[in-house]
Amino acid sequence: MSIKVTAPLVNGDLWDPLDENASGENAVELICGDDLRPPPTSVVITVTTESGKRVEVWIPNSGSSTASVRVDGKSV
Repeated sequence: MSIKVTAPLVNGDLWDPLDENASGENAVELICGDDLRPPPTSVVITVTTESGKRVEVWIPNSGSSTASVRVDGKSV
């Protein structure tokens, strides 16, 4: 698994805090920091769309586990 996190900035630049082949561990550390105890098992990002769909992205705190996506409770 690799993950990419970016943020377009108002000045036109792109903030890209992780390497191109970042792991779930890298993403969890970016969001939670490295001093949270006990450490998280994962990070779940939940978005509700304008049409009411609930999208969950599960990012494991592991370099060998697999991320998953669910839409309205169903894996995709």
